[in-house]
Amino acid sequence: MHFNYNEVMHKTENIHKFIWIEAAIWFVIIGITVMGIRLYNYHKLKELNSYQIFMPDVDGVIEGSPVRMMGIQVGYVDKVKILSDSVYVKFYTQKDVVLPAGSIATVEFNGMGGSKSLEIYPPTKESIDSKKLIYISNPKRLHDVFGLLNDMFDKLGSITGKLSYFAKETGGFMPDSPQKIDIKDISDNVNMLNKWATKALSTRERRLKRQEKE
Repeated sequence: MHFNYNEVMHKTENIHKFIWIEAAIWFVIIGITVMGIRLYNYHKLKELNSYQIFMPDVDGVIEGSPVRMMGIQVGYVDKVKILSDSVYVKFYTQKDVVLPAGSIATVEFNGMGGSKSLEIYPPTKESIDSKKLIYISNPKRLHDVFGLLNDMFDKLGSITGKLSYFAKETGGFMPDSPQKIDIKDISDNVNMLNKWATKALSTRERRLKRQEKE
C-alpha cells in the first residue's frame, strides 16, 4: 500500500477549515442571541418606570426584591448600593404604575420566610408637604414593635390604677378582688350611679343658670 503524504495533509487542512468555519458559525449565532437578549431587555426596561431613592436603612432589601403597592407587586428592586451615609436604591415599576408625588416608601416583611420588600404607600399631608417625589419612612423592626407593646401595657396599667383609685374614692363601686356576682348588688350600684349622675347634672344646670343671670 502506497502512503501519500500530500493527500493526508490536504485532508487535514480541509478538516481544520471545517472546524474554523463551524466555530465562526457558532460565534455568529451566540453573538446574535446575546444581542437579541440585550435588545429585548432594553425594550422591556423602556416599558417600565424607573425610580431612584436614598434610604438610611434598607433592612434586608436586596437586588430582585419585590416592590409592592397596596399589597400588590408592581415592580422589583434593580440595584442596591451602600454610600457613605445612606443606601442608594434603584427600582422599576410597571408602565401603568406611576407613583404620585409624595408617595411613601418603606421596608416591610414579605411572606413567612422573612424576606423583605419595598412597600409603596399613597401620599399623606406630611409627605406632600415635604416636596419630595418619594418620601422615605424608616423600616419598623421587631424590637420597635415590642417597645410599642410595652408602652401600651404601661398605659393600660396606668389606666387600671386610676380606675381602681376612682372606685375607692367613689365608694367602692369596683371591688378590689373578684367576688360572687349578686344581682341585687349590681342593681344597688346602678341606682347609686344614677343618683350620683342626676345630682351632678342638677348641680351643673344650677351653676349654668346662675352664670346666665349674672
